[in-house]
Amino acid sequence: MKIELELLQYGNCDSSDWEGRENTNNNDRALTGFWVESSLRISPIEQTQVLERIFGDDSYYSEKNLELLKDAMLIDQDTNNYKIYGKTGMGVKNGVTIDAWFVGMVVKESSPVYFSIYLGKSENQDVSSAVAREIAISLIHDYNFD
Repeated sequence: MKIELELLQYGNCDSSDWEGRENTNNNDRALTGFWVESSLRISPIEQTQVLERIFGDDSYYSEKNLELLKDAMLIDQDTNNYKIYGKTGMGVKNGVTIDAWFVGMVVKESSPVYFSIYLGKSENQDVSSAVAREIAISLIHDYNFD
């Protein structure tokens, strides 16, 4: 995992809290370990850069693996000849959602546009990965990809 994090230059690449001791996200920290609200950190800009490294022209992943990943990430195929791919993420600390993500790409023909929606903890606001996804899809549909 450490090697893959470094190859992708995934945020701070810090997997030091492998067991998830810092993670209060759930009772089964083995599922999330360093990944959620723990030692690993990444910014929204870094998220889009990682997507470029995964799916871009210089990707070292096989076409087969990239197609499998895209199949898993496909969330919307619009009638305007573009596809939306994405992945949600959410961090909870002590029962409170403190950040929510939706990252992905829009592909029309073969030219991807990468994006990252990040929602931080806000008083009296519904912060969730579902809301981040709704915001992204709304912005994408409002944007003219023609």
